[in-house]
Amino acid sequence: MIYFGNFVLLKALYKHISYSFENSFQVEKFDQKKLCAHDGLHFHDSYEIVFVKNGNGKIIVEGNEINYNNGVLIFLGPCIPHFSFSNTNFEDNYEVVIHFGNEFVEQRLRLFPEFRDLLPLIHKSKQFLVFNSEVKKELTPQFEQITNLNPMKQLISIFNLLYELSKSTSPKKIIKEEVSNRYAKNKQLDKIFKFLNQNYHHQISTRDMALHVGLTTNSFCRMFKALTQKSFISYLNEYRINRAMKLLEETDDNISEIAYQCGFENLSYFSKKFSKLKGKKPIEYRKNYR
Repeated sequence: MIYFGNFVLLKALYKHISYSFENSFQVEKFDQKKLCAHDGLHFHDSYEIVFVKNGNGKIIVEGNEINYNNGVLIFLGPCIPHFSFSNTNFEDNYEVVIHFGNEFVEQRLRLFPEFRDLLPLIHKSKQFLVFNSEVKKELTPQFEQITNLNPMKQLISIFNLLYELSKSTSPKKIIKEEVSNRYAKNKQLDKIFKFLNQNYHHQISTRDMALHVGLTTNSFCRMFKALTQKSFISYLNEYRINRAMKLLEETDDNISEIAYQCGFENLSYFSKKFSKLKGKKPIEYRKNYR
């Protein structure tokens, strides 16, 4: 299951990144006035550099958990499903997101031999890289300025950011490269994510999901297990538990209401699943968080 701290689940799936005719990349800044539109579980066919200025959150990817404090700096390759990374801990917090596609790599980075030292970093981004606080602090001024630059200077700044990131010897690699490769090959992924984002609070069976993507139940089960290494029901329960976790953090709703909102009809079953995945009961999680 893939989850990122402080997210909102809406209608989300494959998110196409539109580049203008003049540009081969996209730079966006999100804050309290302009929230990130890429909410819910989704993925891009582009590379993505994400800078979150401050605040605390949690990144959960393929069963691995990383807590971040005072913001985070991430570089991930194409076709890695994720939620929004930003948080609302502080009013002055903001998120800078840089997207560039494979054409950027093939037609710019590979075209010039001077950029060849950047290619190992590009390749490693398929493993979802999280950089340490020292690297983030060093590069903060560049992220603060990049949205105010014209496209030519933004391009130069992106090259420089990639160069500085390539020098880092200790980014955390969160997933195996084969994970992003698996997702990249699957054509049903957008339908699956859209269905989950829209219907996680309803009762969903494996047969329902199979019908939605146009497969027999057995074919869907084989495909989904090969894609995620988990059964659909296990994946669905983890998705719901992570949604419940955010409601425990951000609302005062009682436990039974949260369980129902996330698709669990039985409070005891919800508590059991939550304890198994998070190591503590829902009420204990809320108390510890606050």
